[in-house]
Amino acid sequence: MCLSIHVSDKEMKRDILLCVAVALSVVASYMAYVAVQPVREDLYFSYTHIPAALICFLAFFVSLVASIMYLWKRKRGYDRAAEVSTILGLVYGAVALISGAIWANAAWGAYWNWDPKQATMLILCIAYMGYLSLKLSIGGVEKRALVGAVYNILAFSTIPLTFLSVTLWGSLHPKASEVTMSLPVKQTLSLNLIAALLFFVYLLITAFAVWSLEDRVNRLTYEKGEGGD
Repeated sequence: MCLSIHVSDKEMKRDILLCVAVALSVVASYMAYVAVQPVREDLYFSYTHIPAALICFLAFFVSLVASIMYLWKRKRGYDRAAEVSTILGLVYGAVALISGAIWANAAWGAYWNWDPKQATMLILCIAYMGYLSLKLSIGGVEKRALVGAVYNILAFSTIPLTFLSVTLWGSLHPKASEVTMSLPVKQTLSLNLIAALLFFVYLLITAFAVWSLEDRVNRLTYEKGEGGD
């Protein structure tokens, strides 16, 4: 009885988080595409591209911390948190790449021109797809988690490379300091970023909860099988 109340309480908190995220997303979308008129029409793409890219980097940072914690504590939960966060990071990364390509076509006249920012973002996503592929290719649970954690830590080096690409190489992509936005546009962008962040937190918590339930079921099935023998 207590367990069901505890689980229901967690589900209720997740539902509240989802409702807040949806409501904020609706308000942010109204401001972005109806209420606020940017000076340049291509800035409409920033409301999707910038939040997606920043949440992508955040997801990979969470994955990095989880992998470090796994190497320290050797608890499976950290390994799974790293894996789930990486999957979400790739989803947001794909959105950032696609919206960035559409924005590039509107601003530069081409969807893809191997600009350093585009190229390093693509390398980043390939590196993290390699992390998932590597984990799938290793059979042992402990070995898979250990090798995956080490690879994940190394893969994080692609994120500073992506940030520094505009400075290190000549790029059409502007530096953050070079982008000028009016206050209403900044406020609208901030709302979209917060909405994207809340959705990320909701998805991360939900995915981890599903994994925990699956792991519990597998353990009970295993124990039942052992008892039957």
